[in-house]
Amino acid sequence: MSVETVFIVLLLGSMLVFLAQCVLHLGLALNPALLFGFCLYFDMIGYFYKKVMPGNALLILVALPLILVSIIMLQKPIKPLGLLDNDGLWLWAVFFAYCILSFAWSPHQSAGLSKLLLLLAHGVIPGLYTYIFYKKYNRFSWTLVALFGLAYAVVHLTFGAYTAEYPGRLTLPGDNPIFNARISLLTVTVCLWGRGIPVWLRLAAGGAAAVSAIETQSRGPLAAFVIANLLILAYFLFRKMRENNGLTCRRRLPKWIMAAVVVGLVAAGTGLWFKDSLASAVQSSRFTVLFDKSLLQSDDNYLGRVGMQLEALNTFEEHPFFGVGLGGQTPPVQDEFPHNVLLEIATELGIAGLFLFSSAFLFSLYAARNHPVLMVMMLQSLISALVSGDFGFNFEYVFIAVVSLAFVPAREQKGAAVYEEGSLSFDRA
Repeated sequence: MSVETVFIVLLLGSMLVFLAQCVLHLGLALNPALLFGFCLYFDMIGYFYKKVMPGNALLILVALPLILVSIIMLQKPIKPLGLLDNDGLWLWAVFFAYCILSFAWSPHQSAGLSKLLLLLAHGVIPGLYTYIFYKKYNRFSWTLVALFGLAYAVVHLTFGAYTAEYPGRLTLPGDNPIFNARISLLTVTVCLWGRGIPVWLRLAAGGAAAVSAIETQSRGPLAAFVIANLLILAYFLFRKMRENNGLTCRRRLPKWIMAAVVVGLVAAGTGLWFKDSLASAVQSSRFTVLFDKSLLQSDDNYLGRVGMQLEALNTFEEHPFFGVGLGGQTPPVQDEFPHNVLLEIATELGIAGLFLFSSAFLFSLYAARNHPVLMVMMLQSLISALVSGDFGFNFEYVFIAVVSLAFVPAREQKGAAVYEEGSLSFDRA
């Protein structure tokens, strides 16, 4: 280890000790959104970490927040924080326990363990950290998340490069353009649905993230973004109409729904005004296949993935109930993964694993039923993994699902969930 690395470690250690002292002795209240943004956009932090520090950057993701979380757990015992009485956490625990059990019948050369550890390090552990922080402080600022998203988009646009591996697609060095697109489009979702974000920040972060995502030329994440936002918008419009027994002049739509409709109308009008320029830009990009079925059916990338998915379906038909074990249908056993996370789970864990995963995910989605931004982010990340993703490197849906469980009140708590302007919190009735 070089002298420079030693000094950096000492500096980081001193900063962490100082922060811990502020929490313990000065009563500093941290906003859980800081940890949420740190974990969701960790790829940006890891990029700079690799430039100055040796070793795996995931060590920072797992270890850095651990000291503060340990302090919180010592200040407030585990049970009041709701870790033991949250049904959703137990559902996810049962699912991952079944994943471990599946190693009993998975192939010897399977890399299922490394895939599971990657998902735990990127999704479950950071999600639990954020869960504990929220239970401690009962606040959440989407403004901080949007700031993280703006920083990520700027870093991607500034330091990204067009490589021979991904020609014409802006990629952060050592990364994948699909991943860059997924994260940037989650920022756009936060700017559309997050409460309390200043208008200037919505425009800056949303605009920069949209440009960042388009520059990756990634089609799957864009389709997932559109589908998820439309689904949740339709869901909340339908629910509001049922609550009001039909819309009247005296009972108007909430401001966030009206704003979403206005943004959609403005975007549609802008598209019609510049339709010729947009059509020319689309025809010269990889997005053309989203509008032309014949081009999609002749796309080599699409055909290759369909072939791998058909192979996975054949494996599922041979082992329908318990699958071939975690890692049995992904590298190094196979050359490629099926690029569909639910099909991968069904093939490797069978109907039993798919049922457990669906139960845990749907419970998390139900827990976030009053928070549209979380619902859209969960659906968007899952749909993206359905068209281009795997069970290891696609972690966003698990991370957000675990965080959403913080919005399930503990059994002994008598109260209602209240969505405050600019924050998320549970208040007693």
